[in-house]
Amino acid sequence: MLLHAFPGLSVRPDLGRLSYSHNARCTMHIPHRVVPLYLQKDASLVSYSRCWNVRCAGQVDTSQASTSQSMAAKPVKTADGSLNDFPQSAGVYSIYSSDGKLQYIGLSRKIAVSIATHAQDLPDLTHSAKFEETPGNSKEAMVARWQEWLQAAVTETGGIPPGNAKGNTTWSIRRSAPKPELKLTPGKGLQDLTCSVDDLLDQVVKTNKVVAFVKGTRTQPQCGFSYKVLSILNESKVNFEVVNVLDEVYNPNLREAIKTYSQWPTIPQLYIAGELVGGADIVEEMHTKGELKELLSQ
Repeated sequence: MLLHAFPGLSVRPDLGRLSYSHNARCTMHIPHRVVPLYLQKDASLVSYSRCWNVRCAGQVDTSQASTSQSMAAKPVKTADGSLNDFPQSAGVYSIYSSDGKLQYIGLSRKIAVSIATHAQDLPDLTHSAKFEETPGNSKEAMVARWQEWLQAAVTETGGIPPGNAKGNTTWSIRRSAPKPELKLTPGKGLQDLTCSVDDLLDQVVKTNKVVAFVKGTRTQPQCGFSYKVLSILNESKVNFEVVNVLDEVYNPNLREAIKTYSQWPTIPQLYIAGELVGGADIVEEMHTKGELKELLSQ
């Protein structure tokens, strides 16, 4: 809730009340409603819930939002290049670039997923993040908290974060569902198969131009090296398939089987045109030299 107070109004945060020294009129803003409040002379106190967010005429007290944003920003990636741990719950978050500048303040039902998406789509702008969990809050309450974070940012920096500016859609997450991972089996176990896992691998590798065998999924890799390979492929704007070697339901024993098949000891593994390219270090080196782009274009 935001309260626009007129002269004569003061705050008693400890009591959750408003007091005034003479006739005053104020307007309480609730999402989707505006409720006028008329304060009569000689009435010393008027009850008002959550009036900590009232400071003086026309001002919003953003102290709580400022406190949340005063926390140290957490790096989005760890030293090995994998995504850092962020909450899977709902909340507000802010994104900072490598120079420490605030780029965007967002609202999400799953903070970790939103930050991971930004890191994938906007790696140059997504360096660190702050967040505040709001589990169990209504949509209206979450939006109100997001607005408080924005107001605190404006107060501190003198302007709206670039990603929140009107007309800027850079940070908008409005994409179709990600392409699903390939599954080697129907999920009924190895005993239900009429061919070997090696035969299935051979079929997947040779019928798809680009295939990445990784730990985790396309949108949530489970190790830094898998994240690195997926990020490079996404950056290359190439159509590629992903196989999750950790999926024991649909890809049983694949984590070890792929090593035997390729005679390569580590995961991830990238295949192009039926041939093993290599792991994360080789893919990164080829990408840096421009060799990967050339290979993908053939």
